[in-house]
Amino acid sequence: MENLSTLSPSPLPTQQIPPGLFEAQSLICNHDFRNLVAPLRQAKSVLAQEQSLSAQNVRELQIGLLLQDEWEALSAQREFLKNDVQRGRDCLQQVRCELNTLRTQLHDWAAYERICGRNPLPDLVQALVVKERMEQFLPTWIKSQEEQVAALTKKMETCAQNNGLGHLL
Repeated sequence: MENLSTLSPSPLPTQQIPPGLFEAQSLICNHDFRNLVAPLRQAKSVLAQEQSLSAQNVRELQIGLLLQDEWEALSAQREFLKNDVQRGRDCLQQVRCELNTLRTQLHDWAAYERICGRNPLPDLVQALVVKERMEQFLPTWIKSQEEQVAALTKKMETCAQNNGLGHLL
């Protein structure tokens, strides 16, 4: 049996693989061509035609990867913000419905006390105050989130125009 320390390591390739090349090749092969930024779409044709990449092509791939990462991060952030806005609208609608119910219950507090033997007035007023504050807060919050979505969309439009992704907006 041969001692492991006497085994020679397998030969290493003489040419260093540029950083990001595997990531770029994987991204190019596994993503829908239409969802790639322009430099990566161009790199796909270069990779298909050439066996080795020039230093310029490697730099373009690395730039393309950074652009693709930025685009995907912006897209994800915009989706989160849009979901937050929708959640805020849903919450506001729910709060308004609950306010209507509380106001009705507040008008009937004396009958409730007569029937149940417990005065609901303090609990109803406290709940009403909290819901009214929520109703005041949510429209301002929703507006600020919508402004963030608009600013992000504008940034994405610029990025899309510069990188051939206008069809994704």
